Formats: sequence, C-alpha cells, structure tokens
Amino acid sequence: MSFDGLKWYKRTALMYAIGTWTLLGSCAYYTFYNSDPRVVLPRKEEEKDPSPNVRIMKSSHMTSEITYKEHFVPYSTRFLEFFRPRADDTSGSRNDGK
Repeated sequence: MSFDGLKWYKRTALMYAIGTWTLLGSCAYYTFYNSDPRVVLPRKEEEKDPSPNVRIMKSSHMTSEITYKEHFVPYSTRFLEFFRPRADDTSGSRNDGK
C-alpha cells in the first residue's frame, strides 16, 4: 500500500475549508441573527477619588480593579533591594576611618 500525497493533500484542504467556512458562518449567524438589542449591560458608577492602593485598568472590552494591601511592596522591588548597596555598609576595611 503506497502513500498517495495528492489524495491526502486534497482531503486535508477540504477538511480545513469546511472547518473555516463553518466557523465564519457561525460567527456571522450569531452576530447578525442571534443578537438581542434589548440586552443592555448596566454601567457601574465610577468613583471620583479611588484610594491609592486601588488600580483600575480599562480597555475597550473590560474593566479590571486591583486592590493592593496597605503597605504592599512588589516582589521585584524586594529582590532589587536585597542586592542594592547600603550607605551604612561595613563590608569594607575597618581601619579606613582610623
């Protein structure tokens, strides 16, 4: 039994074509025929002055609100502080000041 590449290629192309047109057709159907114009999403009242530990991120599709702890320090800052040299560092020679 030999492998027929041309037959395999035609069958695969047909499968992808059917899948693509099915996807596009279902998207068009749900967009144009199944949409309900009576559905109105409630709008949330925006706060005028959010607290400093609340971050609100908005995009065209979503709104996300992140609330941090009171004295929150990000892990990247903690990591960098671990390697940052200190002003009161005594790792040098102790006889420099005498």
